[in-house]
Amino acid sequence: MSVTANQIFEYNGDVVSIDLSNVKFCPGPCKYTMEESEPSIYTTQNFNKNIHTFKPYSGGKYSKFCYPINDTQTLILNNLRICSSCHHRYLEFTEENYIDDLKIDANTIMKKLEKNIR
Repeated sequence: MSVTANQIFEYNGDVVSIDLSNVKFCPGPCKYTMEESEPSIYTTQNFNKNIHTFKPYSGGKYSKFCYPINDTQTLILNNLRICSSCHHRYLEFTEENYIDDLKIDANTIMKKLEKNIR
């Protein structure tokens, strides 16, 4: 099933909401656009566990990341899996309240998604 940018971007006033449920590459501001590999299997005596490349490593998805686009608009990424580097960057910028850096990342993310979603 291919997804187009028009199918995932929703505009509601000053909010740009993106459903990333079917996006298989890191939607963060990094340059990484390769699809996430299949999980590796960690085996112990009592169980097998799938280890995923992107966070959360459980294979689940983060429900929402929010980025300011500018002083009035917000980018909301829904249902995403993200590389460790972008996850760390998002946490650092939000915890330290680096709004200007989050704005730059929001614009980078939107360009990346528009370019790489067919």
